[in-house]
Amino acid sequence: MISIKRLLAALLALLFVAAVSSCEHVIVLDDDDDILFDDDDDITPSDDDDAVLGTSSVAGIVFDAHGAVLSDVTVSILGSEASTLSDSDGRFLLENLPAADRAIVTFRKDLYARTSAPLAIIEGNENAIIQRMALIDHIFFFDALEGFTFTDDSSLKLELPSNNIVDSAGKSYAGSVVAEVTVYDLVSPNEQGNELLATPGDFTAVNAAGENKTLESYGMVQINLLTPSGADLQLGSSSAVIRLPVQSLGTPPEIGDEISAWSYDEAQGKWVEEAVGTVAEFEGELVWEFSAPHFSTWNCDRPISTHGCLTGRVTDSQGSPRGGATVRAVGITYISTTTSRTGQDGSFCLEVKNGETVWAEISYSIAGQIATQRTDPTVIPAGQASCSLGEGTCVDLGEIPVDIQTCVTGIVINNQNIPQADVQVFSPQGGLATTDNDGAFCMTTTVFQDTAVYAQSQLDGILYQPVEAYTQPGTPNCQGGCPNLVILRPYVDTSCAHGNVVINGNGASVLVSVYDNNFPAAAIGSTLSASDGSFCASVPANVSATLQVGVEPDICGSETVSLDNFAGSACGDTGQSTAGSECYPLEDFNCNI
Repeated sequence: MISIKRLLAALLALLFVAAVSSCEHVIVLDDDDDILFDDDDDITPSDDDDAVLGTSSVAGIVFDAHGAVLSDVTVSILGSEASTLSDSDGRFLLENLPAADRAIVTFRKDLYARTSAPLAIIEGNENAIIQRMALIDHIFFFDALEGFTFTDDSSLKLELPSNNIVDSAGKSYAGSVVAEVTVYDLVSPNEQGNELLATPGDFTAVNAAGENKTLESYGMVQINLLTPSGADLQLGSSSAVIRLPVQSLGTPPEIGDEISAWSYDEAQGKWVEEAVGTVAEFEGELVWEFSAPHFSTWNCDRPISTHGCLTGRVTDSQGSPRGGATVRAVGITYISTTTSRTGQDGSFCLEVKNGETVWAEISYSIAGQIATQRTDPTVIPAGQASCSLGEGTCVDLGEIPVDIQTCVTGIVINNQNIPQADVQVFSPQGGLATTDNDGAFCMTTTVFQDTAVYAQSQLDGILYQPVEAYTQPGTPNCQGGCPNLVILRPYVDTSCAHGNVVINGNGASVLVSVYDNNFPAAAIGSTLSASDGSFCASVPANVSATLQVGVEPDICGSETVSLDNFAGSACGDTGQSTAGSECYPLEDFNCNI
């Protein structure tokens, strides 16, 4: 027998640093397309940001239980030819899919437990899903004719009868069998590898009477049997005994309790009640034991008898609805999950257990870029409520804005094309970074928006011309490359303007800020007036600019200038105007504060 214990996955990050030149236009090769970025002009695609070419698609990311992305995961739609592999960032995209009320998305990777998720594929949407996968706990080999009893270092036990293995056609199999066993960790903290979100499907089920139920789990195990070449095998006519440790976040079951055994039916994407197990004690621990008629993923569950519900509306940051988002309610004080999709109006409703605490995870996609966030924990009050009784009976989370993040990368250079280190780069639309020794930077911002990028000038420092670009999808953590590339350089021509500040009848030292009126959201430069109120500020030439004296809320005044005929003029070394200079004269700023 060979047993392989669980391995801890690690995320390897590769920082992509783009080399850029001083050309007017830069062609950036993304994963699939050539995208033209102009560092001076606004680039706006002709399609709406939610438009998806062809039919519907499914986009997502695959992680392990510790949050590391998983590459080379085979992602497929059950019963179709749609299939792809996750890339080095764990991302995948299945395109040209027909709309479906309930499609089953499957995930397969060697050494990881099989999993799948039911998903409504909404026509015309890029449907989003985030999936976790659990490492297989044990892999062992045995002879089919001899059978085997497997135990681990806890209370897990698996009794495999002799001469009781059949192939996919139901014919008796004699030979070596590979067994894969995964006991899902349903109770550890998330940062310690909780595998609740790696289990197949959610906890919706069909009981023996054919009624739809929502389950609360007390333990789960997946067992797969294979030939050495990887073909699936199954139990024959005899059942196998499974003993499983009991897990609980609330009140545990008691010794002697009978709890149903539910197997996961991947074709339905639901759990099916098939057997009954009994809670017992083994070496001081609660265990649950039953006879499994076949192998798949088995769940020790009780149906939730009293329901509450959770509603909300998913939007973007501007309040527009986000249809096609996946919303999952995750129990904090009990073990269960339920899943819903947002309609075109962004609304959702989730069945949950009343009297318990849950949080919701929202996932949304644009062009293969996934946004995901969790809500704060929410206590569901006692009293019967459900989506079927009307959303007015539910706990309402209200409007939940979800933005898709991307990256902007680039370089800051001076007039001699020399990279500038330690320059702060920012965007009023969101994003902040500092250039490294090579003048390079990368910052996170929101995708599909006009984004102005500024290099923050020091007092009396270089004036860098802002750049605007329409952001395309990329990795928000700046790993694996970034399609949004900009070059920040000084204005070609600068001049200067001088004046005086008088506050309450006296000269005063006040901040004077310079704005490029083409980029009015933030200042491009600044200076301080001297103690007598005099100042001289560097101003871009051949550009409409505004000088503002003071800061909010104490703005003394402002004046707009266009220094077309003053290019080349400069302030004195002290930053103040000098006699005989050719700086533009401003009206005095007289303020009473």
